[in-house]
Amino acid sequence: MTLDLSWQTRPAVIFGLMRWNRNAVRAMLSDLPGEPIFARSFAVALRQAKDRHASLFAWASRLDQAQHQACHAAGIPLVLIEDGFIRSVGLGAAFVPAASLIFDGQGIYYDPSRPSDLEWMLKHQDVTPEERERGAEVRRLLVDAAVSKYNLGNQSSQMLDLPGDREIILVPGQVSDDASILTNRSQSLDFATGSNPNRLLLERVRQDNPDAFILYKPHPDVQSGLRNGALTAQQLADLTDLVVPEEDILSLIDLCDKVETISSLTGFEALLRHKAVVVHGLPFYCGWELTEDRTICDRRGRKRDLDELVFLTLCRYPRYADLTINGAAECEAVIRSLAEARKNKRSGLVGKLSLFVAQIAYRLNL
Repeated sequence: MTLDLSWQTRPAVIFGLMRWNRNAVRAMLSDLPGEPIFARSFAVALRQAKDRHASLFAWASRLDQAQHQACHAAGIPLVLIEDGFIRSVGLGAAFVPAASLIFDGQGIYYDPSRPSDLEWMLKHQDVTPEERERGAEVRRLLVDAAVSKYNLGNQSSQMLDLPGDREIILVPGQVSDDASILTNRSQSLDFATGSNPNRLLLERVRQDNPDAFILYKPHPDVQSGLRNGALTAQQLADLTDLVVPEEDILSLIDLCDKVETISSLTGFEALLRHKAVVVHGLPFYCGWELTEDRTICDRRGRKRDLDELVFLTLCRYPRYADLTINGAAECEAVIRSLAEARKNKRSGLVGKLSLFVAQIAYRLNL
């Protein structure tokens, strides 16, 4: 059984991509035949893909089911695009170009309702000793440089008053109507009630861990008012011990004993730091015997070690670009570049400006 990568042998017609990511995409797809074409509408993209015998690339969240079916009916390979796991210093919503993107010919990593290329790799692809060692080195590099997806934190933690005699559980909030929530499923949380998923998760964490000290970090987009998922002051008082909206997520991971999440990338970042992770949804990193899973995906089940997970997730699945020269790059180079850029640009200020610009863009529907 092999992964179908036939889309890599065709030209690319791209729909739904923001202009500030175009140079990065040109660099990342430089091994494909011909120059990528950027279409302003799906109808134009579909027609051009037919005419050029090309693959149609589309931003995953901007493509509806009818458009999926139109590609299938026309026999055109469809490739979904999403931000990579190590993206930038600043938010995409604030017009910051991506140094890493996902191009997936089956599905997309955050949607467990169907297979993705990453899930296929984790299920079927063998990893050589050299590749496993590369995964270990990438993990060490990420942790030592404190690099994350958007690199907005200041890597310093306030003096939190945490008890020494209670288990510290970090619960990262999520956007309640984000695709990673809407496409997910859970056997431990009842999403059918229509309740805020963050409330459901905190209720379950408190029920399962009555004596634990629960740290809750709201999602930055929710905290800033950009997205849905906020909890009331009373809910926070009833279900958490400390709310930490301004704390850097990597610093919080270092302070906690365990992370509990639905599908947040924080769970993956906690695994990189050898923390226990309890998962109530089906993020890409569960189902491989590295996490304590409350929901089972029958498609998964292969035992993976952490270095294999890192290699396939960060070295094999995404594509990277060096934005200083608009050329393709490797994962390690991008990690070092982002660490340096964050240091030079003082990420605390960058984070505030990024959120401010993102708020304006969101309200203008850009």
